[in-house]
Amino acid sequence: MAGARLREAMSDLAETIRRVFQPPVSHPVPLAWGVPFPGQAPPLAAAVGQPFVPCAATPRQGVLLRGGPVVTAALAFAAAVRGEPGWAAWETGAKVCALPMFRPERCGRLEVPALLRRAATRQVQPEAMTTRTRSGWAAFPLPGSRRVHEELAQPRTFRGLDRVLELPVAVVGEDLAKVSKVLWMRYTLQLVRSTGENIRNLDVIGLYRIPAKGTRQLHHDPATGRLLVTLGPEASGAKRSLFILARRKTDASIVFCFVEEA
Repeated sequence: MAGARLREAMSDLAETIRRVFQPPVSHPVPLAWGVPFPGQAPPLAAAVGQPFVPCAATPRQGVLLRGGPVVTAALAFAAAVRGEPGWAAWETGAKVCALPMFRPERCGRLEVPALLRRAATRQVQPEAMTTRTRSGWAAFPLPGSRRVHEELAQPRTFRGLDRVLELPVAVVGEDLAKVSKVLWMRYTLQLVRSTGENIRNLDVIGLYRIPAKGTRQLHHDPATGRLLVTLGPEASGAKRSLFILARRKTDASIVFCFVEEA
């Protein structure tokens, strides 16, 4: 049974391959060229019709192709060998042109005079380079001097402390790397006591010395690390205290306090 099924499958496969690779059907096509027939076309002639008759084209049949006379011409090529006798004259030493004016016997001899062994010198005093002196110049007069008493105006003063205090003052922070560990623990402990925050939730920004009185506004510049302080009139003569500035990690708010130094 298995052999019979294998033979059927092989026969189906062979039939399929035969149909796939079967050449297409072709038909013969005549390729012969048409042979023109000889003849001649009659000359054109004008026809006269009745007046006011519309023009109408009339088809006519005429022979346009005709055979021409056959002309026979000799097209055979013949080889010929020719020689040039002028090349032999060049080999024997022929001259192109000889001018009598350039002959050696007609050319004159030119003698070059001998040069002097020692050049002659001439001593002449140059008059154009001499200098002349002339007296009679008058002395310059002494410059005159004048005395003028001018009094300087009294300086005027204005009370501009209020305008100066309105401008922010940039305060540079302390170097945190130079602060000892004992002082740093003391400062952070005072910060925790003053703000009531956890030290793990605070990020210290810097230490600054600002007046303890008269401080109205504070602004931290993160680009330069400086603290911009706006002061009031009370800050005049006030003692500068150590000021610690920190930021909360949870909401990024600013907390600060004054710390006591040891």
